[in-house]
Amino acid sequence: MLNYIKAELWKASQRLSLAMCTGVLLLLAGAYSVLMSGGSFVNLAASLILTPVTGMLLAPALVQLVDGGGRETVKNELSFGLGRSTVYLGKLFAVLFLGYALCALVLGVCLGGGWVLFAHDAPQDERVLLAALAFALLGALPLWCSAASVCHMAAMNIRSAGVWVTLYYMMFFFGQPILVLLVNLFLDRTFSMEDGSFLQAVLLPYSLTMPQYLSGWLSWEYQRWCWGIGLGWTAGSTFLGMLAFRRQDVR
Repeated sequence: MLNYIKAELWKASQRLSLAMCTGVLLLLAGAYSVLMSGGSFVNLAASLILTPVTGMLLAPALVQLVDGGGRETVKNELSFGLGRSTVYLGKLFAVLFLGYALCALVLGVCLGGGWVLFAHDAPQDERVLLAALAFALLGALPLWCSAASVCHMAAMNIRSAGVWVTLYYMMFFFGQPILVLLVNLFLDRTFSMEDGSFLQAVLLPYSLTMPQYLSGWLSWEYQRWCWGIGLGWTAGSTFLGMLAFRRQDVR
């Protein structure tokens, strides 16, 4: 399995799309840091706390860096003797490693550059905000994993990348909120982010990365929600994806 993951990461590293994606992310992160910081490191740290939701939006692009074109090689890999579970999980782990590595790179550049270039006019506030950023990122890790696993399930079982990417964003922006609305109507009860509804968090995992949840709720209960829901979505989508992939006629 480890050798397979290394091979997938090596193939991804040889693609021009990875270099382009990394460059675009660094440019956007740099522009965001300059615009939001106002030349102050404390403002930069505060603005970065608002960014974990972007990991949910970038999941399809990161999955494509590994899974893009992978369907053409799966038949050869299976005929070579690799099990379907190894192929499916190996690609998923490669996606997660690549995504977390890009996250570390972008945040490292933002914080490192900001530390050197921006003014340190509130050292005590900086420490508090950096701790809050670390806390927010800790909660975001399993949620990013859930988004990647859902996209990986789609990429491995839907031939057209355009179709599953479109479906992901439609569900992200329209499908899941509509589902919450239908559940609210069925239960005759209103759930909102401000209420901290567990049901809404389950149906809309990305909402846990929004400021409404983070504001005033930096507690271990928040982490239990993030890790429980994130790992639940990851396990469920991985199980369904592997089940569909095992029954797939690979040609």
